[in-house]
Amino acid sequence: MINKKLVFVLSAALATFGCGGRSVEPAGDAPSDTDPAVVVAVDTPQRIVFQSEQGAGMDVWVMNADGSDQRNLTNNGEDGFNDRHPTASFDGTRIAFRSDRDGNPDVFAMDVDGSNQTNLTSHPAADIDPSFSPDGSRIAFDTDRDGDVEIYVMNADGSNLIRLTDNDVVDSHPFFSPDGEDIAFYSDRDDPGNEAMDIYVMAADGSNVRRLTGAPGLDGAPVFSPDGTWVTFGSDGPADDRYPSWSPDGSRVAFSSTRDGNAEIYVMSADGSNLVRLTNNDTDDLAPVWSPDGEWIVFVSYRHENTEIYVIRPDGTNETRLTTNDAADSNPRWLPAGSTGG
Repeated sequence: MINKKLVFVLSAALATFGCGGRSVEPAGDAPSDTDPAVVVAVDTPQRIVFQSEQGAGMDVWVMNADGSDQRNLTNNGEDGFNDRHPTASFDGTRIAFRSDRDGNPDVFAMDVDGSNQTNLTSHPAADIDPSFSPDGSRIAFDTDRDGDVEIYVMNADGSNLIRLTDNDVVDSHPFFSPDGEDIAFYSDRDDPGNEAMDIYVMAADGSNVRRLTGAPGLDGAPVFSPDGTWVTFGSDGPADDRYPSWSPDGSRVAFSSTRDGNAEIYVMSADGSNLVRLTNNDTDDLAPVWSPDGEWIVFVSYRHENTEIYVIRPDGTNETRLTTNDAADSNPRWLPAGSTGG
């Protein structure tokens, strides 16, 4: 079993690593809010899956990394349903998401081109937060079908449903380790009722639960490093540092922070050093996600009175707006190069 180390993504820990809460300058000049086509060509074959509220509800969409060829994969928003929180399998062939089209939130999966949409859970409870195992054979998710929020795992076709946690509290947001042997999650099981959440890791069969954090406050959204030896997470603190995302080589972490006023995108080395601010504007930039080739970071911005999707180089250059409609576009995730769809 791999010994899991811990990376704190919050102001106090950054101070421990030598960065503190100091202000840093943006890595490059922020581009003007012009049409993305005149800013820069985004030269990567990878694509982006995201959610968009262009109808009465939300749909799952896909686009090229330069914002071209945007396609609606689910086509339920016009009917008032919500398909949201897409996540792709590691090989880019399948997309899991949550949908309320059958009356309540269920976990669905589809091929990357939007075909073969299937309700995998089909339960009157709320089934949300799907996470693929690295080999794509299993999906972990959380559900309130037992009266409180618990974590389950199933085969990627919805069969062989297994309950992994069994508490009277919240166990949520499962995330597989790169080797598929462990699942990180957050829970209030050791401090229920006190508005505290801690990070835990368990074996993929639900055994060997280990508590990794225990400080007061809310720790959430755990993510394994590419080599599986570290777990990074967001935690409430003075700077509101959250949404950590590892670079593919494991050397850096991107995140958003309000340490300089409003939420901006930052990058730091994996040990907390070399903190660099990438974005600089008067509205919030959130939820950065590193591209599989390490060349781009996609994120969500509120600078246009609704959420739009941008990409930027890890050095802060070539910031490019990808979505330009009046709807809320958010939750972007990368698809590997070579995946096809639409």
